[in-house]
Amino acid sequence: MPRPPVTNLWQGILPAMVLMAGFFLLPILYTLGLSLTTEGQAGLTLVNYHRFWGEDTLTDALLRSLALALSVVVIATLFAWPLAWYLAFCVSERRRVLLLLILVAPFWTSFTIRAFSWQMVLADSGIAGTALRWVAGTDVSLGFLYSLPASVFGLGLFGIMLVTLMVYSSMVTIDRRLIEANAVLGGTGWTAFREVVLPLALPGWIIGVALTFIVAVGDYAVPTLLGGGLRPVLAQVMLSVLKGTYDLPMAATLASVLVMVILLCVAPLLLLVRGTRLQS
Repeated sequence: MPRPPVTNLWQGILPAMVLMAGFFLLPILYTLGLSLTTEGQAGLTLVNYHRFWGEDTLTDALLRSLALALSVVVIATLFAWPLAWYLAFCVSERRRVLLLLILVAPFWTSFTIRAFSWQMVLADSGIAGTALRWVAGTDVSLGFLYSLPASVFGLGLFGIMLVTLMVYSSMVTIDRRLIEANAVLGGTGWTAFREVVLPLALPGWIIGVALTFIVAVGDYAVPTLLGGGLRPVLAQVMLSVLKGTYDLPMAATLASVLVMVILLCVAPLLLLVRGTRLQS
């Protein structure tokens, strides 16, 4: 017997809101409150935030996190648009399924395991270093592992997969007759992309970029395994504070700053998605 439809909208929304408050909002509020305290001192204070903005090592770690995330977003965007276009408009249905399977296959393994695998590949004694010595005919070092570009490379692969899927999911819903009409009116492939595909697929790209930025700016595994931690990002500094001095209020401050930065960067993108959908 079919279930009756939900007559009160809150019956469907309230459980999700309770879960969000219990597992997302309350921990963030607790972390924010903890950041306003210090060990051995009663009351709320901003001393941890003054310390954060006053120490170059902490602000540099934040800037490195932002630089890493922005680099990953740029690389993912450059690769995602042509890949999504090819998947949506240039291959048959059967071949498209195979290519999508290849694209999402890395998601079947752990993020940390993938980073560790690339660590073995990019090491001087790994496949890439051995191939370089064979081509050069001399003992040379690849010198790529344990650097910021290595972290960008590792997270960039994840970003390319995610943004490509988001853009493709928007492109595949576009009515092909719009592109055909553009060709009938004398438009080129670039015109079809600029005037038809880009506006309609833009929301998917924005969502993919936002998710990629959130993962990249707060990731710990890839900057540790591929970046080496010689020039730490904010997530690495946060863990070092917990392991070293176990200063929970300071660690909470670093987490709160990271959350605020993510909100400041992602909120305009989400508003842009809403604006593009209202216009369409």
